[in-house]
This record gives sequence, structure tokens and C-alpha cells, in this order.
Amino acid sequence: MISTIFNIQSYSYPQNFVEIKPKLARLEQAIKKLEANLVEANNEILEERLRDELGLKVDYARELNANQLLAATTIEGKALVIAGAGSGKTKTLTYRTSYLLENGIPPKQILLLTFTRKAANEIKSRAKALLTNSLSDDELSEDDLSTHTTHTAPTSKALNDITSGTFHSFCNRLLRQYSKLLGINPRFTILDTGDSEDAIDLIYKEKKYPAQTKKQAFPRKSTLQNLFSTSRNRRIPIRNLVEDNYPDIAIHIPIIEQLAIDFHEYKRANHLYDFDDIISQVVRHLKSNDKFRQLLQENYRYIMVDEYQDTNIPQKQLIDLICAPASVSLMVVGDDNQSIYAFRGANYENILLFGETYPEASLIKLEQNYRSTPAILNYINALSKQITLGYQKQLYSNATITGDKPVFSRASDETREAKYIADKIVEHKADFDYSDCAVLCRTSFQSNYVQLEFMERRIPFIVVGGIKFIERRHVKDVLAFVKILYNPNDTIAWHRILTLFKGVGAVTATRLTQAINSDDNSFEPLLLPEFSKKSPQLELLHTTLTKAQQAQSIETIIELILDFYIPVLKTVEENWRERSEDFRVLKNLATEYRSLDDFLENLALDPPNDSVAAMDTTEGNDSDEDKVTISTIHSAKGLEWPVVFVNSLVDGMTPHYRSLDDFEELEEERKLFYVACSRAKNKLYLTAPDYFASYSGYFDKPSRFIAELSADEVEIKRSRKLLETLASDDPVWW
Repeated sequence: MISTIFNIQSYSYPQNFVEIKPKLARLEQAIKKLEANLVEANNEILEERLRDELGLKVDYARELNANQLLAATTIEGKALVIAGAGSGKTKTLTYRTSYLLENGIPPKQILLLTFTRKAANEIKSRAKALLTNSLSDDELSEDDLSTHTTHTAPTSKALNDITSGTFHSFCNRLLRQYSKLLGINPRFTILDTGDSEDAIDLIYKEKKYPAQTKKQAFPRKSTLQNLFSTSRNRRIPIRNLVEDNYPDIAIHIPIIEQLAIDFHEYKRANHLYDFDDIISQVVRHLKSNDKFRQLLQENYRYIMVDEYQDTNIPQKQLIDLICAPASVSLMVVGDDNQSIYAFRGANYENILLFGETYPEASLIKLEQNYRSTPAILNYINALSKQITLGYQKQLYSNATITGDKPVFSRASDETREAKYIADKIVEHKADFDYSDCAVLCRTSFQSNYVQLEFMERRIPFIVVGGIKFIERRHVKDVLAFVKILYNPNDTIAWHRILTLFKGVGAVTATRLTQAINSDDNSFEPLLLPEFSKKSPQLELLHTTLTKAQQAQSIETIIELILDFYIPVLKTVEENWRERSEDFRVLKNLATEYRSLDDFLENLALDPPNDSVAAMDTTEGNDSDEDKVTISTIHSAKGLEWPVVFVNSLVDGMTPHYRSLDDFEELEEERKLFYVACSRAKNKLYLTAPDYFASYSGYFDKPSRFIAELSADEVEIKRSRKLLETLASDDPVWW
């Protein structure tokens, strides 16, 4: 039995374990099935794959460890690569891409799916550098770079021919490319989350559904959008989802269900696709259109999927349908310990059921960690053992210096907790820059006291999160103009624009939009007296849109729109000058695209994260970039810092109190804590105040994630209160 100084018996655990026991048994069986197919790296296999007659230019054996090499050179069949935190996942995918090309695989047969365009581009750019650096001077001649196609010297052009990107961008490309075969209009526009919320709100108001009750308000548009999206991605009926998660609005279920149907029909009628549609539509056509399915199965013979633990059900279906033939090679890479996006619809079962979906698949494990010190790895491994279900893994490091154990410190309140964090950052300033430090929080508000302390101590910091660039009102306004130029059926964009003008309300906007759609999407109804008398700006809008239609570049279109829009912005926003700075970003982005659809697609599917103010730094001033990062744990996934603080480790905050009665939710909270701790390279500090009080309750126990581990894994900061507790015979929490 683990020896702890904490009384773990004082914690209550979920009672629904019995209810989900059949599911857990199925998952456990699938895991065992795949564990039986574990492939261990051995010299005989690796030497066979790297034999001299292949004429490989890259020295894979020198650059990769044995299991990375095994994964990179496994190019046939189906395989799951469990890549532990800091184990070189991106490096492995990079070398596998290179290895495929060096073995003569046509680049057009390779499909690389990731969760960000940045990740896909990074893998391709690294592979490009890898292959370029490995070529001789003769092979690097201009003629070779443009025409050489032998498998022994793949070129940078070959890498450009690889299909790569996010699931959404890939499916968007398919819908447009095969629109005739699928019988759809290729000139659809993509609704982001905010647009979808506006569409739902507009439909609700226009349909005038009968009032269900005056005792309970109808849910907000953001709640409805989240309900509809979650229902589709997790394949849960809306009724069940509401009853289980939103019981207070259950009385509205009939109207909510009808609104979901009306929302779907509204999108189809106006050539609008939200993020969920983009993937689900491709899946639907793959199931029903044999020619389409066969085309994709023939085109894409070698498929790689990054961060497989974050996939949802439609994404898994997409992969499975394309990879159904045994001849299609599939390698998915992920870490089941880092499944933390259920709130976005991700399904943690996908990675655990891989052995059930593909019984003959191979299992490869990357367990050598290149990030954390051995002392931190010991703690991370101890956390991993507390996760109920998952693939067996034991991270290790070849580092010769053990490093310091993680430190758990408790303060009397949140102010003193923040002071402790600031003190430690200042203490480490001799060895680490501010930018080497990060404070990770379960939820964003838990950083409030830390931010105040940093400001008082003049410790520079950045907060990851906030309103993204694409979600800012003024940016969405300008993009609405661009959307109607591309798709005049986009009624949501029309409503956004028309209601900017004084004298034009929702009713007039609806009538005018209907008139435009009835007039073959002409802009002429803007000049009709019944509408133009409402606002003199409608005539100027007509002139602007007409000129923009004739513009020769996206940049010119943006300039014309801004000439019209900025005077409008001045009338509705006092800080219009500050907001208009963001338009420089739009102008710069516009120069990169030749067509409206490419411009809109990339902004919708892979937008800039921050405003221009956040992106700009003073040239040559390094101090502007030397800042402590304050981030939620979710936003920190995939990143690393030498010094990491995880704060607010009070049970009820971490794990969150809403998860305490649900086994699966509590497991995800445990994984979230695992992700936080595994971001640390050299120093890991775990902090908690004595209590946390809010409308949600009063919480005063340290997180159970701390309590469950051996006292040998972590150094306890010996406060006076702890010393008093340890001196007593009563096993209470300190």
C-alpha cells in the first residue's frame, strides 16, 4: 500500500462506476487486444528496413531512438503509436514523412491530418529541411529541385504535393473539389461559432415559437449552439443531453429539438456550413456515394493522424471509411493520458478502442522523454498509474542529473499563494528568464490573484486566451461584407451588416434580405425607396459592394470595405482607433490570397489567435518578449517551460466540483492535471490555498490528485500549520 501523509479516505468518489462497468470492460478488452500486438524495436527489424540497397539519404538510425525509428519506418498496415509526453512525437512524424518519400511513395498518396495547420506545416517544413540537408551538391542543382523524382532524392516540391492540414480544412477542400459528384453548391460559406449562435438566435426570433413557460427563461444562443454541436459530435440525442446536463431547461426540450431541425434546414437553404457540417457532410457522402469513397481510398494510401486522442466520433468515422481497405496504411499517434477535450466533443474511447476497430493493428510505444528531469518524470509516472484505463507506459529519461522533486506548497489564502509564486519566480531569475516560467490554471479566473501580484511586483506577463482575433466584433463586421460578396445567400452576414445602420432593425433587415434573395441575389433592392428611406447608408452600401465586385484583388476589396465601414465604426465604438489597428492584420492577410474562398476559408478554419496589439512587439527590444505565461491547462497542451506552477489545487477546483459525481469526468480531470505537470522541464511547483469559497461552496481539502500519491514523490513545503498537523495523532488534512 502507498504510504502517504494524507487521509485519502476522507474523499468521496463517484457512485456511477457500476453503471458504466460494461463500457469499461469493453475498453479494457480492446486495450488488452492491442497490447498483445505490441511491437518491440529490435536490431534485426530495423537493420532490414535500413539496408544499404535502399539508398536512403537520411541517417534515420543516428537521429532517432529505437522506438522512434520503429515507428518512422513502419509504413504498411495499421498502427497506433502511443507517444508519451515529451517523447518526440513531432520528430517521429517528420522522419516518417521523409522515410515514406525516400521509399518512393508518391506524395499525392500521403495524407497528414493534424489539429492545427501550424502542426502540419511544422512537420512538412522539418521534413523539407531534413531531406534538403541530406542531399549532395549535385542533387541540389536547380534542375534537380524542379524535376528530380526518383525515390532516393525526394524534393521540396514533393513535400508540397502532400495533402496536409486540419480535419476541417481537408473536408472543406473535398466538399468544394467534388461538389459536382456530391451534388452540392461549392460556393458555401463557413459559419464560425459566433455566426452559428447568431443564426440560431435569428431563427428563434423569426419562427416565433410558442412560449413554453414563464417560470424558466429560454436558453441563450451560446448554450443552444453548444447543445447542437455536442449532440452531433458525441452522437447523443438532444433530449438526453439536456436532461443529463441542463435539467433546468428540460421544459423547453420540444422547442429546442425543433429549433435544431430548423437550424439545419436554414443552413442548407442558404448554402451555409458550420464547423460540424464540414466533417459530417463528408462522412455522409462517404457512406452513401460509392464513387466518392473509392476515389478517396485510391487517392490516399498512406494516412497519418496526429493527436488521435482528441478526435471525435465524426472524425473517427472519416478516418475509418477512407482506411477501410486493408491495403491502406494508417498510423495514428497520440497519448490516451492527454485526452482532455470532451467539452469540445472529443471522444476518449477512440484511442482506447483502436484495437477493436483494427484487430490486426500494431502497437508501438514512445516512452523515452526528452523534456523533464527524472525527478519530475517519477511524479508524472505516479500520476499515470492513477488513471483507471489506458495503455501501459513508463516514461524514462537518459539524463544524468536527477533534478529536484516537485514541490507542494499550501498558503493561507489566494493572495499568499500568489505571493509564493511571485517569490519563486524572482528567486529563479538568476537562472531562468521570465519567459521560462508558466502559471497553469484549471480555469482562467484562478489566475486573478496571480495577475494582481505580478502587476504589483512589476513582473511582466502575458495571459493566453481572451477574445480571439477572428471573434472581435469589428473584424467579424468586415468579414461579413466579404462573405456576401462570395455568397449573397449568406443571410447571417446580411443581418450583421444591415443592423449596423441606424433606422434598420431586425424586421427591416429580414425583409431586405428576403428581397435580395428573391432578386437573384442582386444588390439592387438596397436602392428601393421602401428600404433606402430607412437609412441613407444603404445607397452608399450598394455603391461599395458594386465596386468591390469589380475589384481585382482581395486587398482592394478590403480597402473599399474599410473606407465604408470605419465611419460606421466611429459611431458605435468609442475606441474605434484602437480597434482599427486590427485591420492592418486583415490587409496583410489579404495580400496572401488570390480568391475570396481561400481567404474566407483560412480565416474561418485557421484564424490568427490574437489582435495586432498582442502580435506586435517593439523591434529589437528583447524585454518585451521576456514575460511569464499565465494560461489555462487546456491552452498549455503541447507546450513546455523550464519552470511550471500549477495553482489552486483545492479539491473542488482541481478537480472541478462538477466532475466529482461522474467517473468519466473525474478521469478527465485527472488527465488534465497530468497534462499540467508534464509541461515542466526543470522545476514543478504545486500550490493551493487553505480554502476556496464561492457561491459553488466551501472547499478546504488539497486536491485528491496530490493526496493519492506517495509522500516520496513530492517535497512538502513545511508550513507551521503542517507541522502542527504532523505532530498530532489525528489524521486530518492540513
